[in-house]
Amino acid sequence: MRVRVLISLLALAYAAALSCNKDGDFDLRPGGSGSSQVVPRTDIPEDTFDKVFLMVSGGYNDLYSYISEDQKDMRNGYLPGCRPEDKDVFVLLSRVQWAKVTVPVLYRMSRLEDGSVRCDTLHRWVNADRLFSADVIHDALQMVRNRFPAKSYGMAVSSHATGWMPVKFYYYNRPPSEPAAVPGRRSIGQDGDGATATELDMQEFIGAIPYKLDYLLLDCCLCGGVEVAWGLRGKADLVGFSQTEILADGFDYKKIGQRLLGGSAPDARAVCEDYFAQYDNPNGSATISLVDTREMEDLADVCTTLFAKYRTALDNLDGSEDWDSQKVQGYFRFERHYFYDLEDILLKVGITEEEHAQLTAALNRCVLYKAHTEWFMRSSLYGFPIKIHSGFSMYLPSMGTEYLNNYYKENIAWNQATHLVQ
Repeated sequence: MRVRVLISLLALAYAAALSCNKDGDFDLRPGGSGSSQVVPRTDIPEDTFDKVFLMVSGGYNDLYSYISEDQKDMRNGYLPGCRPEDKDVFVLLSRVQWAKVTVPVLYRMSRLEDGSVRCDTLHRWVNADRLFSADVIHDALQMVRNRFPAKSYGMAVSSHATGWMPVKFYYYNRPPSEPAAVPGRRSIGQDGDGATATELDMQEFIGAIPYKLDYLLLDCCLCGGVEVAWGLRGKADLVGFSQTEILADGFDYKKIGQRLLGGSAPDARAVCEDYFAQYDNPNGSATISLVDTREMEDLADVCTTLFAKYRTALDNLDGSEDWDSQKVQGYFRFERHYFYDLEDILLKVGITEEEHAQLTAALNRCVLYKAHTEWFMRSSLYGFPIKIHSGFSMYLPSMGTEYLNNYYKENIAWNQATHLVQ
């Protein structure tokens, strides 16, 4: 999976289908037109652009074939032009898994008047062996703003992730310093495979964003937590993400360019709706929500009061995996009890009707869109029904560990605001 559900990898030569030709595109082979570190251009206007969309495409891992297909879909979908009068910009940050060219590359993708695609190399990190590092993410965003001063900036990220959790904990199912049979994976993003894979801590990722984005879309597993959204306040006004894992096909990349650059304003909600539409069928598996991080203060205030009042019940709440009973709605599989529905946690500790009304009002203020299928992975091991969906997952301390509780207290801003873990 991006559960992503991994079926097979295409041959590495598939990347040739994504490389560019003589119409101004770049060639990633050593000695190609992308071999210099920076390719300056003189035909990019100096005045302000309208909308800039940065796609961070993290496929240097076992998602390579899927993310390569995503890139192909984006090439075949809507792309803005690159004439002086064209005011919208699509920029792709990717680490290409082909031959020995594995450095991160930043390039602008445009549609020429004859319908062909032009890719202009903006930067190659010649000494970097990771796409998902705080330095690369930060520098890419700074370069985009410096090169394309604009009225609106947004970003989407596609790779592996495990939400707010510390790096490598999820697949070890214990602190990575302890012995484990299963190689660690990711917090957000992944470079490489197996035990040597590296990933970026979600808190570092958030800290690497140097200016406020209008939207941030996370095509990554398990990122749809209140912890992630609260941490992104001041970094992204709108955040689209999934509470569960995301199937390997991810977002609808045929339409994403049109949704974010083809209209008068970016339509992040439509991207979320397009994602859900792909899985809205009896066998589909998906959760998605779009939240306004500027409207989360009421939710934090309500939760702070309820966490304090129902402290004992929270500390003893049973969130074990008995989906047929009235246990708490979870969004996890494989006995990794770290993601539960925020609203259902509070319902199960016994909040009153009046308190539930206050919670509902606070959720409605910040959750702009939410959708879920009836089941997640119905026919698979540890599949589960989705009976309630608030638009946020949240950690449940009674089902966590001492290590996670300490990490949560020390590192998660949502906890510092609401004192879920004491």
